[in-house]
Amino acid sequence: MIFLRKNKKLKRKSDFLEAEEILFNKEALAKVSDFEEVQRLEISVGRWGLDLLSFFGILFFVFALGLVLFLNTVFGNELKLSAQHNAIATIPIIADRGLIFDRFDKSLVYNHEVFDLVFFPNYLPIEKDKREEVLNKIYQNPEIKSLFSEENLIEDLNFLEPVVLKSNLTREEAIQFESYFAGYPAVQVVRQNLRQYQSSVAFSHVFGYTGRVSKEDIEKNPNYQNFSKIGKNGLEAFYEDYLRGQDGEIKILRNAAMEILGQSIDKEPQRGNNLKLTIDAELQEYSYNRLAKQIKNMGKERGGAVLVTNPQTGEILTLVSYPGYDINLFSKGIDPKEFASLTNSPAKPLFNRVLSGLYNPGSTIKPIMAIAALQEKIIDPFEKIETHGYITIPNPYFPDKPSIFVDWRNNGYVDMQDAIARSSNVYFYIIGGGYEKYQGLGIQRIKEYLEKFNFNQITGIDLPGEKIGNIPDEKSKKPWRIGDTYNVSIGQGDLTTTPIRLINSLNALVNGGKILKPYIVSAIFDNNQRIIFENHPEVVKENFLDPENLKIVKEGMRKTVTSPLGTAYMLNDLPFSVGGKSGSAQTAGNTKINALFFAFAPVENPKISLLVLIEDVPEGSLNAIPVAKDILLWYYKNRGL
Repeated sequence: MIFLRKNKKLKRKSDFLEAEEILFNKEALAKVSDFEEVQRLEISVGRWGLDLLSFFGILFFVFALGLVLFLNTVFGNELKLSAQHNAIATIPIIADRGLIFDRFDKSLVYNHEVFDLVFFPNYLPIEKDKREEVLNKIYQNPEIKSLFSEENLIEDLNFLEPVVLKSNLTREEAIQFESYFAGYPAVQVVRQNLRQYQSSVAFSHVFGYTGRVSKEDIEKNPNYQNFSKIGKNGLEAFYEDYLRGQDGEIKILRNAAMEILGQSIDKEPQRGNNLKLTIDAELQEYSYNRLAKQIKNMGKERGGAVLVTNPQTGEILTLVSYPGYDINLFSKGIDPKEFASLTNSPAKPLFNRVLSGLYNPGSTIKPIMAIAALQEKIIDPFEKIETHGYITIPNPYFPDKPSIFVDWRNNGYVDMQDAIARSSNVYFYIIGGGYEKYQGLGIQRIKEYLEKFNFNQITGIDLPGEKIGNIPDEKSKKPWRIGDTYNVSIGQGDLTTTPIRLINSLNALVNGGKILKPYIVSAIFDNNQRIIFENHPEVVKENFLDPENLKIVKEGMRKTVTSPLGTAYMLNDLPFSVGGKSGSAQTAGNTKINALFFAFAPVENPKISLLVLIEDVPEGSLNAIPVAKDILLWYYKNRGL
């Protein structure tokens, strides 16, 4: 109780407000004589203060109410889904990849069921002791311990991405691991597809292979997960979106403590779509084996290629790049030592020579030079020109040292068709670069015609990795000399192209002047046999060549086989008409020779054309022609012409 004296001021030791003073009010103070001294216990803020406090209170209430309404109306569904996402975890059910069939519906690829043991770090319990229990359970398993050190496992977990603990499990192994990790939902057995290929070596550069996704793959497509398998090369990569299918889902319901309340299949997987190819599987296998036999008989491992097409449609019947490699090894997960052996091999088995190999076309380019000369009226095709084995160009700097450009043999007097059949270098030197009274095309017009035949473009075949060759001109080399033009005229020098581009352009000479887009997949259909995509012949360019000129050049290629002096006269005994053009291209500073041969049959209305390439041969095109002959004969006996 506070004692107050009348007319005497209250003395205080400090400004501290005593507890009992809190209860003072105006009625109590009215009875106190020293009112003015005690008045300091209550300060009136006035009406404006109360209004200000009321304003801020109402403003805060309105803001809070508006925020609640805004979040519910604008972001309500998103926040609801986010909350459900935190409560529901998903485990994928990997869909089967689509199958691949050849043109006769022969199955070439199938899926073998295997399993992956996958750890999902973001599904770990929240409690530290339970998390450690799961990690200890993983690391204590001897099969996993042999693959992961504890430090590496923890390092992988820092990314909170799924980690494949063990792959390619059999069904029995999967059951054992499911039993071992029962009650630990962060570790799941995920069904996978082990892709298995028929004739895996012969088809290696057609199919490509599947493999585990890389970080770069995930960056390009966030839908991929660490344990996803995708197409890495060939058709598997090019048609990945069709083949992949749609994964299913197992949903796991969790509480706030990340404890599992239950799980169920939420979405069934849908198998990918199937590919039907233009490839003839038996012809592909025969071509690969015949090329391999020819190369082995030559006594040294070297590269090669075989392409067989339908020149009227652009369909690819055979695509062989030799040597191939076992793509089933990549599907399983190739051993690092085996991979190193493939990458370090001088034969380069991983290299697709058909699409990515850049080669001098050699004399196979001569029919294109011939029709360019006809189109430009450079020469009468039936005029005989003397070719005595070489031509001589005066040297203005050293008159006693003229430049000599040799032929591979003395072909005597030849017209255009003879020159094609006998592969006369001198004749094409003359119509290409000019000589004496003959003007010649010149390098600029040569370049223009090579571009008309699309040598400066990819073909657009439905496989990844296609490259573009090189068309030289006066800008690419200074000084540009007449000899450089001569070299380009016979497919040498800096002129390069790919086998797929070469056969595609040469086909225009035998199909009536049409450049077609080549393709390997004829149709894509779903599991109900409904066609969802279909390829049709696509004309890229036509009507750029005179039909009469085409007949002259085509007959010259026919004489390559029928003339006793033709470079492919050994094909003359085949029971059907054949035309062709041989080529021997010097490489590596004229120290090596690549053999090439282009053929088509029957001549009147070609159903197939083929190109054979063998690298680093001792006797030029003579090494490629027997391979072409046997392939043509096999096709005649088994498919008919």
